[in-house]
Amino acid sequence: MAIMKGTYTRKAQGAKASIRYIEHRPGKDGAKTTRVLYGIDGAMGRWLAYRMIDEADNGSYFYRLVLSPDPKGEDTQKDLFLREITEKTMMSLEERLHTRVAWVAAEHNDHAPHRHVHIVAIVPKKLNVQDFQTLRHAETAACLEQRQERDLMREQSQEQGEGLEWKR
Repeated sequence: MAIMKGTYTRKAQGAKASIRYIEHRPGKDGAKTTRVLYGIDGAMGRWLAYRMIDEADNGSYFYRLVLSPDPKGEDTQKDLFLREITEKTMMSLEERLHTRVAWVAAEHNDHAPHRHVHIVAIVPKKLNVQDFQTLRHAETAACLEQRQERDLMREQSQEQGEGLEWKR
């Protein structure tokens, strides 16, 4: 089962610090790294992410979420398309809350043994246990669906390759 962790702040400055962290956290060897930020509409610059935070409604919660597919059961080949999984997971939160959720994310796959995504999401209320369960279940379902698709494609590709070998 995928892992979903989350904390929040009510302060815009804290949310902006999170943006800087997810974009610039040093790599495994401490080397300076800049990661691509993205949202539902694709790549996003840091200043656009800051503007999203500045324009948030009063009383918003800025959630720092970490989405992490299970490396043994879901991301076994380290080939899952994490952006698609992030989008599906965040859409499930929007459906649960019945409102649009602005978010920005960055993939971290260079400093830990497991690939993961950091997300800063602007939410109109404090999330409860059921909200996090919804996120975890949506993430797990998206991971498993994609794992099955990728494994099937790999299997078909191998079968086609073996068929070509046999014909020679």
